[in-house]
Order: sequence, then C-alpha cells, then structure tokens
Amino acid sequence: MKAYSFRQMQDAGIRVDNYKANEREGVFIATLDIKRWGKGRNILAYFTFEDGSKIMAAVWQNTGYLGLPDIEEGARLKLTFERAKNGNSYLRKVERYECLTP
Repeated sequence: MKAYSFRQMQDAGIRVDNYKANEREGVFIATLDIKRWGKGRNILAYFTFEDGSKIMAAVWQNTGYLGLPDIEEGARLKLTFERAKNGNSYLRKVERYECLTP
C-alpha cells in the first residue's frame, strides 16, 4: 500500500496545511492528492474537489479503508460524505469516477 508516514511526508517536503475537514454532506468529484497513515490505524486522505476545495478525510480499518489503499494518487473519484449524529460529515463511500465525453 502506498501511504506515507508522517515522517516521510516531512522528509519529502509535502505540505498539507491548506487541507481542511469537509463540513458538507453529499456526493463530490475529487482527485486523490496524497494519503498517509494516521495515529490510530487510520489513513488520512487528501483530496482536491472539482470546486478547488482542499479536503482531508480519515478512513478506518473497520471499513476496509473504503478501498483507498488500492487507489493511486491522481485518481479521479466520486466521494460520498454523510453527516453523523454528532453533526460531523464523514467519508462513507469511495468510487472511481469515469467521466464520459461525447
């Protein structure tokens, strides 16, 4: 699986300071920019949405990481975010997005 550690990202000079948690629910088209291991056996994935928003989302082992370990950086994806009872919006589904052009 290609996911960086925090140290590897630092050593490579990869900055993710401008990525924010997604506060919206719904379906979004995005590009997977990078992914790294978090502290709690989770993966932190960094996306750029079609509208230019830079979003970070956590995925967990109990969900099979939503398939992100097998998805390469730069892939176009359809992401589904749902709001939980606590009011936070969480990534619930990841699908490859194939844009059909006429």
